[in-house]
Parts: sequence; C-alpha cells; structure tokens
Amino acid sequence: LLSQRSSIASQGTPLWMYFFLAIPSVFDLAATALCMMGLRYLDVSVYQLLRGSGIIFVALMKQHVLGDHLYRFQCIGVFWIVVSVFLVGGTAILNSNENSNVEPGEALLGVTLVMCGAFVQALQFVFEEKVMAMDEGAAPPLLLIGMEGLWGTFLCLTVVYPLAYYLPGADHGSFEDPFNTYDMVVNT
Repeated sequence: LLSQRSSIASQGTPLWMYFFLAIPSVFDLAATALCMMGLRYLDVSVYQLLRGSGIIFVALMKQHVLGDHLYRFQCIGVFWIVVSVFLVGGTAILNSNENSNVEPGEALLGVTLVMCGAFVQALQFVFEEKVMAMDEGAAPPLLLIGMEGLWGTFLCLTVVYPLAYYLPGADHGSFEDPFNTYDMVVNT
C-alpha cells in the first residue's frame, strides 16, 4: 500500500490539468452573474429557495451524463424539490405586483435568471466530479478547489473588473469603478 501511494505521488498532476481547471471557475463566475442579475427582480428569500433547484439539475446530470444511479428515496427527494421550486417561483411571479414594485414580467425574468444560474452551477459540480474521477490525471479535491480559486481571482482581476470599468453605469460613469472602490476602502 505504501509503495502504491509513493508511485501515485511521483506521477504528479499533468501541467495541462492546471489550465483545464479554469473551466469550473468560468462556470462559477457565470452562475454568480446570472443569479445576481436575477436577484435584482426577486426577494432574497425567494432567491435562496430557488437556488435549491441546483439539486434537481445535478441529480438529472448525474444520472444521464455521469451514468450514476439514483435511488428511489433520492428520486422522491428531487420530486419534492421540483414541487417546491414551482410553488416558490409561481408565488414570486403571482405576488410580484402586490408586495413590491416588481412587475410580473420582471419577476419571471428574475426566476428564469436564477434558475439558469442554478443550472450553470450544477454544470460546475458535475464537471468537478468528472475531473476528480478521471482515469488519467484525476485532480485531487484540494488541487481542484485551489486552482478554481486561483483562476477565479485571475479572471475577476483581468476580465470582469476591466469589463465592468469600461461598461457605462452610475458609478462615476462606469458600471463598477474599482479605483473608486479602492479609494473608499483605504479611506474608511
């Protein structure tokens, strides 16, 4: 057993895997962006409950993409989550005009965006599981999470923040002004 562990450790992780692990970071950024756009049109409580729909998407993809078998009790649990997502989403759409300034069409857009974000998040989870179970060059869980954080930070600093700075908006003419944010952090 000890010699088997040392032979696995000596093989190491292939170099291409470090770049390949940027993919879950892209999924995570996209899911966060979709959910945050949807949150603009929903109450936070509805948003949190709709995020649970990710379980539905993960269960479907685990069965049909990864080929895992779901037990009967898992299928029953997923069924009840589907029922609750329909009830919460429907309630948000039907009650949108009564309790807030959100129109029913905007609430539907918010529900759709959060559901799309949950789907993309489920893609990330299934992708991560597949990467950890690969036959050749499987990524250990800590490497996966570490590289995901590193790539997420890199993509935010080099893509998301510059894009937010050059898009027009209400923050000193930009959608988000990181220089203004830095100035506020330093001076508080």
